[in-house]
Amino acid sequence: FWFFFGFWFTGGLPSGDGYFAFRALVSLILCLGLFGLPTGYQMPRAIVNRMWRRRIEKFGDQLIDALTFMSNGLRSGLSLIQSMDMVKEELYDPMSQEFALVLSQQRLGVPLEDALLSLEDRIDTEDVQIMVTSINILRQSGGNLTETFDTIAHTVRERKKVEGRIASLTAQGVSQGFIIVCMPFVLAGILYMMDPELIRRMWTTWPGLIMILFMLILQTVGALMIRKIVRIEV
Repeated sequence: FWFFFGFWFTGGLPSGDGYFAFRALVSLILCLGLFGLPTGYQMPRAIVNRMWRRRIEKFGDQLIDALTFMSNGLRSGLSLIQSMDMVKEELYDPMSQEFALVLSQQRLGVPLEDALLSLEDRIDTEDVQIMVTSINILRQSGGNLTETFDTIAHTVRERKKVEGRIASLTAQGVSQGFIIVCMPFVLAGILYMMDPELIRRMWTTWPGLIMILFMLILQTVGALMIRKIVRIEV
């Protein structure tokens, strides 16, 4: 699709070996997704990565409720396995799915410590690492899991507050980056409505296509730089 789109997009160029090579280069860039472009074979990977990040974020938002459920379950006299089963029944996906997988592995004979380490490998976040490490250590040393779950829940809750504050402070930079990236395309649309013959030269002439290519490269570099600046790890 992207290969044919590239040839269609550059179809206004005159015929000739040099122009054909340039059209093939543009089509190849769109197919390979070079310069960070989410096109070609890079598009499915970008979509899957985005879906996986959303799942991780949703799991992190549910982690406080899961820790609270397990802490209350242990206080009421339930075992750790029963508390985890309560989390599986009461919470929604993806928390319910992940805890169901941990319990299924445990019932099939996999030690609970190894099942929790598999959860840590799947959900590779610092909060999950703290939870898994605490459970495995305290199960061996005989510590108080209830207080540990409360402490972890408090830590995660405070971190979420800091992350929300940082997100609000960096929202202006994110909106500015979005406006800067969209501005050339919006301006091109306005100019096309005002004078189609003038703006059509951008994709029907050799200099215009070179300018578009450099514009896309600079737009990508600028967007990545803005993303690097506004992304703050907590």
